[in-house]
Amino acid sequence: MVGRHTELAALLEAYDDGVRAVPRTVIVRGEAGVGKTRLVQEFLALVTADPLGSRSDPDDEPVVAFGQCVDLGPIGAAFGPVRRVLRDLHAAVGTDALREAAGSAAAIASLAALVPGIADETPEAEEATGEFAEAIEVLLERLSQRRHVIVVLEDLQWADAATMALLKTLASTLRGRRLTIVATYRSDDIDRFHPLRPVLAELDRTRSVVRVEVTPLNPDEVAEQVAQLAGGLDPRVVEALAERSGGIPFLVEELVDLGDRALPDTLRELVLARYARLGEDAQQALRTMAAGGVHVDDDVLAAVTALDEHALDHAVREAIDTRVIVADGAGYAFRHALTREAVEGEMLPSERVRVHRRYAEHLRDHRGESPDDASAVAEHWLAARDLPAAFDATVVALQETRSRFSPATAAKLAERLAELWDQVPDAENRSGTTLPALHLDAAQAWHDLGDPERALRSANEGLAVCPDDPITRAALLRRRYVETFNLEHRGRRDDIDEAVSLLEGSDDRRARILLSRVLTNMAIDEHGTDAAHYAARAIALAEESGDDDALAVALTVEAWRIAGDEDDEPGALAPLERAVTLRLDPSMRAYAGQALTDMLLRVGRFDEASVVGAQHFEEVSRAGIERGSGAALAHSLSFALFATGRPDAGLRYAQRARRLLSPVDSASVVRRLASHLSWDDRAAERDDLFATERGRIEESQRRYPDKDDWWAIERAEAALALHGGEIGPVATDVLAAAEGEARTPAVRRYALLTAALLTLAPGRTPDPDARARIGAAVETLPGVGLARSVAGFVRASLADADGVPAAQRVEAWRGVVDDLSGGGMPIWHVQTARCRLAWALIDAGERTEAATLLSDVAAESPALGVARVARWATELATQARLAPGSATADSSHGAVATLTPRELQVLELIAEGLTNPQIGQRLFISPKTASVHVSAILAKIGAANRAEAAALYAASASTPTSA
Repeated sequence: MVGRHTELAALLEAYDDGVRAVPRTVIVRGEAGVGKTRLVQEFLALVTADPLGSRSDPDDEPVVAFGQCVDLGPIGAAFGPVRRVLRDLHAAVGTDALREAAGSAAAIASLAALVPGIADETPEAEEATGEFAEAIEVLLERLSQRRHVIVVLEDLQWADAATMALLKTLASTLRGRRLTIVATYRSDDIDRFHPLRPVLAELDRTRSVVRVEVTPLNPDEVAEQVAQLAGGLDPRVVEALAERSGGIPFLVEELVDLGDRALPDTLRELVLARYARLGEDAQQALRTMAAGGVHVDDDVLAAVTALDEHALDHAVREAIDTRVIVADGAGYAFRHALTREAVEGEMLPSERVRVHRRYAEHLRDHRGESPDDASAVAEHWLAARDLPAAFDATVVALQETRSRFSPATAAKLAERLAELWDQVPDAENRSGTTLPALHLDAAQAWHDLGDPERALRSANEGLAVCPDDPITRAALLRRRYVETFNLEHRGRRDDIDEAVSLLEGSDDRRARILLSRVLTNMAIDEHGTDAAHYAARAIALAEESGDDDALAVALTVEAWRIAGDEDDEPGALAPLERAVTLRLDPSMRAYAGQALTDMLLRVGRFDEASVVGAQHFEEVSRAGIERGSGAALAHSLSFALFATGRPDAGLRYAQRARRLLSPVDSASVVRRLASHLSWDDRAAERDDLFATERGRIEESQRRYPDKDDWWAIERAEAALALHGGEIGPVATDVLAAAEGEARTPAVRRYALLTAALLTLAPGRTPDPDARARIGAAVETLPGVGLARSVAGFVRASLADADGVPAAQRVEAWRGVVDDLSGGGMPIWHVQTARCRLAWALIDAGERTEAATLLSDVAAESPALGVARVARWATELATQARLAPGSATADSSHGAVATLTPRELQVLELIAEGLTNPQIGQRLFISPKTASVHVSAILAKIGAANRAEAAALYAASASTPTSA
């Protein structure tokens, strides 16, 4: 291998990270023939070799699983390359280990479609399969706990949508596992319309992804390659060869093999040079093989070729000897995909039709039991120009793909059927559906994929051909209404009105169920008595028709309607508590469970929200539909966990939600993480987060201007200080968010609380206008639920700002702290209230109680994810010159205890004498971020320089702790 030292080093470094349980995904890109596969082969040879015999334990040996993406047309077969990956894993670890790693019976049942050997011999009769992508993710996660797993995916430019989605998941989700993923793709095949392009853009934003660009060889490197292939060539010949080849190693090799023969005039002729030297039988065998893809199994080739067994063996041997193809497992593969493409182009039109027909017939009769085979059959019939057969095969592929929970493939197959509809006879009877219903299916699939634009297009296409069927037309109208709202944030009320007119008065159960769903859309779009009427009727229709799914949706909408009245907000829990008891399919149960979790958060019952959220998220995962229904649930659960002082668990679920949500929608998770980092005193990490996510944040703000209030609250939280400091325009923004009927109760409460913390801090002279606006706003809060707790906190803050006598302030803050002792507000506000109580106690002369309280806050807060409040407690104790042994910072090494875990890591490395770049390298952060951490640490612990910081760290490490 020539000229690939840097690229190989990047792969080996990623592998070493995997050895240290830091998963890496390496994306290797380059034009066709540039040597991507050769690079990967060299990498695998190095990491799997054990020349010294040091791997005595089999678990120390890496497991390599290889998947080859194949060009099966624009749709492809769902998880096509994953079949080979799973079989390699099965062969490497055995059935028992693979079943154990799969975990649940549902996951095993899902995987058994591609690895039949792992299925139960006597499965339970009603054993449900899980979500296939989720099963693969769990399998790799658990396998990589014991063995270092290397997954290679070649030729991503041909990957199906399901495989691309799985790659995104694996690249951004798994942590603490010994996993290395290497994926290659042809950069010259990826134009701006290619489906892989947005996937690559998203992977580029993932820090665990390593990008390796394989570029053409320079003239010196070409000369080195030529010297290895055929030494002694005239330098002028080598120079001309380098120019002709463009530095593409594959073409260099082809040109060298041509020897003295005349150079072909075109690239196709060059690629076909070896093919042209073969005998007639070998050329025929290769043309037949090319129609089947890069790899073709031996038995398939034997079945579709016109050669007899002896002639085929001789032809294949000749092609292997001439290095056009290689033996590959149970079949044969072209050495390069360019060769296959060029050979396929040599087929006569009649030959192409004949060969593809034989492939279709053989796969239909012998290999048509899985969705990928069914998709291949459909593609072969299309190439054979047999549209009715292609239509029928696509119907089968669509039916089988649905069983694999792959909406991306299902949507494209449905669109393919719609495209062929007018070109085949009796399409409705052949498909068992109607064209409008097919468009409706595609619209629903695109909706499930979070693509409102394509869902809207499918709905419009369905409406254009649906004049007669009132139920299907009403469903399409409703779908267009939903997607228009999702895409353009406006409702098409005329669509909903027409849907109602089509459904009203019908005794058809399907119509009444659909009418219930339409009425829930109307209830969401309305306010006041109209919303109440629509929601009540939707509930009644669902109950009459006996459809629990429709009833769950109606009850959920009713709950949100009730929650709009802040005085009756706690009453919104009752409909949701009923909804989750219904007999629902897993996705609808997750929908209701997520709404219940959100409502518990809204009324301040954070502990209950964390329990309910965790229960429903576990059910979603067990059912294998986390990717469809778990995103919002994970997001809500992360807030519940942060609010109850469990930051590590909160981070896990927040990152899960960030991965599951679309890039634009995940900006809300970024805001949640930024808020956590602010309260945990990790400003540098917050800044890094915003720098990394700037693009999706700006796009989210553009698309969702109604969410600006939450961003204003986040900015105000970031500006909070013990006292003093510049608050600038953030105070104005957060005050505006706290006022006005247009804001939701949750926004008004949280904004009011944050405005009070920002502008009414002790020691700050409040702006009279701000003080008056906060005072007016707090009087609008009802005296129930979370609103009552917020009102108490704000009124105590007003007492601080108004200079109320210390004894009264102590009484006010003591009441707030007692009120919050059983929960009711997030932990950061609880700990802040305790700090404010200590401040009032100091002013009242109760210094001993204040010292004890501040000591407790400083000690407890870092573990709760609110290290900033711990710092405030330490600063306050220092300013008040409280007695040593409490929260005083007179002994500066006591401040070390208030540092965050990340800051303690940095301080430990400072004590080792590392520079900022060395710290960055050790902790996988930039030198700039390391510098920010160092500056913050020196300020917190009162050290003048790094030497003093190291001394304070040593002193704190040697200080005995009490039992």
